[in-house]
Amino acid sequence: MSVDSPWLTGEYDGVAQARIQSGPPAVRVQVFGDLGPKMMDLLARPDRIAGYFPQPREGVDCALPSEAAPHLLLFMGATLFEDFLPLRRERVAGIREEEGGAWLRLTPVIPGLVTDVFVAKGEIRKRRFTWIYGIRWEETRVSADDLRITAPEMDVRVKIIERDEAAPANPGVFDLTVPTDVRLSRGSRK
Repeated sequence: MSVDSPWLTGEYDGVAQARIQSGPPAVRVQVFGDLGPKMMDLLARPDRIAGYFPQPREGVDCALPSEAAPHLLLFMGATLFEDFLPLRRERVAGIREEEGGAWLRLTPVIPGLVTDVFVAKGEIRKRRFTWIYGIRWEETRVSADDLRITAPEMDVRVKIIERDEAAPANPGVFDLTVPTDVRLSRGSRK
């Protein structure tokens, strides 16, 4: 992952695990800097996003939608959660055909998150998100393994190196307790 923003800049490696089929849906992501230390730990569920940056000891732990407020970790969690959910017919609330494909408005899984998906030739090409105070960002699929996420003052490029569809060996990976010495920027400790 390559990030360019006023809040975070650099090149990072990471691992993401998702639970979609068995149990409540959840996504857990850990991101590491070039030299190996953990840079971010993040958990996203429809009812909660929790995560922190270990070096500055800063994080969020937000019940959704009541405690949600603009924060980089919340936007990253919402984007990742939507990326891992399969596109199912029952989530489509509206369709707007356009040259080369169609925009689908999805019913929200995370309360208050508006997701529009552009589908062409049976593949998702773009996602547009609007959430909290009208903040918007967009994800473009350059290829099946290359994504670009853009927002005001932010550009993120993601290259997927490997995929494994096996269920996580440790179901406890979908629990995250933000350490007590981490200052919460948003939310409250659960």
